[in-house]
Parts: sequence; C-alpha cells; structure tokens
Amino acid sequence: MEILRVDGRDNAIFERYFRLREEVRQAEQEFPAGFSREDAQVMFATEHSDVRVEGLGLVDGDSWLGMAWLDWWLEENTDVLDVEIVVAPQYRRQGVASKLLDVIVDKARADGRTRLSTNVIAGAADGTSSGTAFAEARGFVRTHEELHQVLRLPLSDEAIGKLDRPVTGYELVQWREHTPDEWLAEFADAHRAMSNDVPQGERGLEEMRWTPERIREAEARRIAQGRFCHTTVAVDGDGRLAAYTQLGGSTANRERLYQYDTFVRPEHRGHRLGMAVKIPNLRSLQADLTEPAIVHTWNAPENGPMIRVNEHLGFTPSDRRVALQRTL
Repeated sequence: MEILRVDGRDNAIFERYFRLREEVRQAEQEFPAGFSREDAQVMFATEHSDVRVEGLGLVDGDSWLGMAWLDWWLEENTDVLDVEIVVAPQYRRQGVASKLLDVIVDKARADGRTRLSTNVIAGAADGTSSGTAFAEARGFVRTHEELHQVLRLPLSDEAIGKLDRPVTGYELVQWREHTPDEWLAEFADAHRAMSNDVPQGERGLEEMRWTPERIREAEARRIAQGRFCHTTVAVDGDGRLAAYTQLGGSTANRERLYQYDTFVRPEHRGHRLGMAVKIPNLRSLQADLTEPAIVHTWNAPENGPMIRVNEHLGFTPSDRRVALQRTL
C-alpha cells in the first residue's frame, strides 16, 4: 500500500480520487450534497489566498482503499487543519482510515497546526454514525452540530405566493454572479458580520476578514468552477445593507442546489427580513430551473428562527452534520 498526494493536476488520478468520494457519499446519504468533480478540481489545482486544498489517496496497486481531503486555512484559523476521510466499504475495519489519519497528524504537526477539525454526517434523530464513532475513538470531541434540511423544487407559484409578505422601509436589490461595485464594501462587511454571528458551538473559530478583494476572488473562483449564484439583499432607508441571502449550485450538478448564507443584521431582526429576501431569491432561482432539483441547507439547532423560516418554505430534515476537533 502507498499514499498518493492528489493536487488536481493529473486528471486520471483525480478522477479515481473523486469517484471514490462520490460513490461512498451517494451510497450512504439519502440526499448527496457537495462539490461536483469540476468544482473540486478547481479547488485543488488552483492557488487561493485563503485556503490550500490537498488530497491523499491510500492505494494498493490499482485499488483505491480510501481518500482524504485537507483544507489548510491561510487567512484565519491557521492553527486548524480541516480533514475529511472516506473509506471504500469493502476495505473498512482494516485500518485504512487510521493509516490516513496517522499521515495527516504528521503533516499537520510539521506545518505547525495544533488542531484537526472534521465534519461527519450523522443521523438526524441521534447524531451518531460510524464516522462519529471512529472520530471519537481517536481523540476527536464534538464541538458543534448542524441540521441538514432539504427542499424539493420547483415550488408552485401558489405555494410561494402564500409566503410572500412585503415589508416596509426596505428596498430589495438583486444580482447574479458579480456584486455591483456600489454594494461591494457593504456586502463584504455583511459577510464579516455573518461569520461572527453564526452559531459555532465550541469550535473556537476566528471572524473571517472579508474585504472587497476577497469577495471578488470568491466570485472569480465560483465562476471558474462553473457555479452560479442568485443574491437578494434588503437595503434600509439609510442605504445600509440590512440583510442578504444567496442560492446557487453547479452547472455540472443542477439537481443539487444550495442555500448559502442568509443573514439579517441584529438591529434589523424582527421584521421578517429573512423571508423577505428568501422569497424573491427563490423566484429568481426557479426562473432558471429546467428540471426538478433539491436545495440543501445547514443550520445550527439553536438557530431556531432560520430553521422555522425554512420549515415554512417546505424544507424537511435529512441528517446532521457533526463537527469534531482533536488537539495535537
């Protein structure tokens, strides 16, 4: 057996690496979610200012036993290495995940990282799975959980109309792939506030330092990945961006869509702005739908208001995403 380093530049190796991940995820989850191959390969093969992405494969001849996805954060949380480990079903309980983890620990320590972080899919009812059992047996502790909800599209105009209640005192503004120049600074500040406001449990993560330049880099990366995005914001009477929401997906997997951030500044809460931006954004997305699709979203259980908004829209629970950390 040997460990292969995967950087996305060798198409044949990346195909085998990513196929293993996708096959396992599809086999074990009712609603597969995540990057398409095209999305992922851009992340691996391109340099980014905020993250370096690396893959590892454990192979035996022509057989791929397992793989790992590593996110090395470069702007914030530079003491953390994010890790995902996947093992082919026929090679489980043979030490594959442990071999990959040992290599990852050595690499993290050599880079000066002091924490490993991972997210594992678990049952919606009890929050446990073989993944959580493996992680906890090897020194990881739970730091956070998020409820995964899904929504089947398209929704009828009647169903959307029943939820559409205009709010006074705010103007709604929409855009697609590029944030208008006049909103760039406000949008970057809203992203920063969002990263600081979202429940994070005991993960101990730093506030993300969003700037207009970082917004532009994220947009360019999304376009390079073949992804699309619909954005709706609410602007108050003073011209401040009070709330925003984003929906999107990949042209390679149009049946998988994602509710990205939805954020309402604390001083503007209580005015139904969450629903006020979500409804027109959903209409914008549905106008481009050519086939049925499923929208995925994740929220911390303590974020009750946003979960209830999603429930009103028709989202139903699928599973939980459990965050765990290990101190090195």
